Amino acid sequence: MLSRVNLFIEKITLKNSSVFIFFFCITLLFYGNILLGDFIFDDNIFIENNVQIRSLTNIGEIYRSSTTAGAGLTGDNFYRPNQQLIYAILYLFFGLSPFFFHLVPVLLHILNGFLIFLLFIRLNISRKSSFFGALIFLLHPILTEAVSYISGLSEPLVLSTILATLLIFIEVTKPVTSKRFIKLTLWAALVFFIGIFSKESQSISIGLVAILGILKYKRGELYSLSRVIYFGIILILLSVFYIYLRLHYLNFTGALGLTDAFSPYTESLWIRVATFIHVLPEYFKMIVFPRRLKNEKPYIFVSSLFSIQSFVSILIVISGAVLSLISIFRKNGEIFFGLTWFAVSLVPFSGVVPLNAIYLEHWLYIPIIGLIFCVSYLFDQYCVFSKPTVTFIFIVLLSLFGVRVMMRNAEWGDSVKFYENELKYTQTSARIYNNLAMELSDRGECHTAIVNYEKAVSLNDIYPQTHHNLARCLEYLGKPDQAFKEYLKALEIQPSFPYSLNAINDLVRRYPYLLNSSNRWRFLSP
Repeated sequence: MLSRVNLFIEKITLKNSSVFIFFFCITLLFYGNILLGDFIFDDNIFIENNVQIRSLTNIGEIYRSSTTAGAGLTGDNFYRPNQQLIYAILYLFFGLSPFFFHLVPVLLHILNGFLIFLLFIRLNISRKSSFFGALIFLLHPILTEAVSYISGLSEPLVLSTILATLLIFIEVTKPVTSKRFIKLTLWAALVFFIGIFSKESQSISIGLVAILGILKYKRGELYSLSRVIYFGIILILLSVFYIYLRLHYLNFTGALGLTDAFSPYTESLWIRVATFIHVLPEYFKMIVFPRRLKNEKPYIFVSSLFSIQSFVSILIVISGAVLSLISIFRKNGEIFFGLTWFAVSLVPFSGVVPLNAIYLEHWLYIPIIGLIFCVSYLFDQYCVFSKPTVTFIFIVLLSLFGVRVMMRNAEWGDSVKFYENELKYTQTSARIYNNLAMELSDRGECHTAIVNYEKAVSLNDIYPQTHHNLARCLEYLGKPDQAFKEYLKALEIQPSFPYSLNAINDLVRRYPYLLNSSNRWRFLSP
């Protein structure tokens, strides 16, 4: 039985086309249930309520404004124009059908798995180990946040151009003619420039090209150092040009980073770096044991490294650095390449630039490839897959990963299940309670929704939306007096909040006695 499994795998890995078909089928098998899922979380901002994606004539606005501008929101620096362009194309052909919006990131995930397979092969990893390495990537549950969450499309989108840039670079390191070198470099520049408008993470291609060049040099596979330098300079110049655009023409808040909030975290580089070092072990816990998966992470920061978790993190960093140095000076450099890939890919999330979260699962979408490369290399070194029993155990592990993916997708595809899962791990997020209440009220379960709205208010009473949504539920239940009070509370927080202004005017017209029940009402329009 085990020998037949090995024979089957060897037969699949003989041809690239067979590998791609297998990746396509196995990924759809475990991600198929998300295709039946609905829009969730920020999808209502990026897609459902975003007027910019309603027509391709808005392409100019998409590339000149923030991602949420089309939903009428201001105050954030998110800029994902390629993602919004894809949404506009999908809307043109399919309207607001969640099926096709879910399908695109799943297809991109399959493509990325195949590109990883090709990259590993070109770096002298055996086809069998490359095959299993790509399968780890395709089926690891930690990556569901980047694939199953429609608004996370930028992650698989930018990875596809990063991998394409690296595959082109590998061709550049070979003894090709000057004409072909120029052609390849121009293609890489085009792919890089397109990718950087998917997400700023495209810039890490520069670091990845550098460590790939070091690996090639160590192996004696670098045909021309000057060509590698020229290649890198072009990518650097494109990245600098993009940064210039972002700072001077595409900066929508005036702040550096994705948040304009002021706190010790955003104001101190040391606190951001210390916080990153402190949370680093959390990434490894999620990778090794992906059971407690959730979107909402505690927004905490630390100013000191004097804690057990920070100490463990420092040991991890030092151990990784030592292994990398041993690999590059005494070995062929594969462990150096894998560990440095992980480190370079995490730099954008290290706190160098203020972010809107401390750590998130989808930030591992690119870094995890470096660790998978190390695993694939070790498989080859110790001939793991020459032993049928080991192959069988590995297949069982991947199957368990796949089942966990399906379970997580059941949550990503259902808003109520998603928010209820979040509340298993955190009871201090007003946003989660509010969003759960909104979903329950949309389903006509206003009694339960009101409990969650009130919980959100008790946790963080700074948003007019929560009082407004609570008032809507009270109106639905035939309680205009209480609804009137909640609309007033919303307007106390934000006097110009248009939704409550319109709602309270309508309510007073239907129930004129409310105007006399409170001398606090001054917002009635003529």
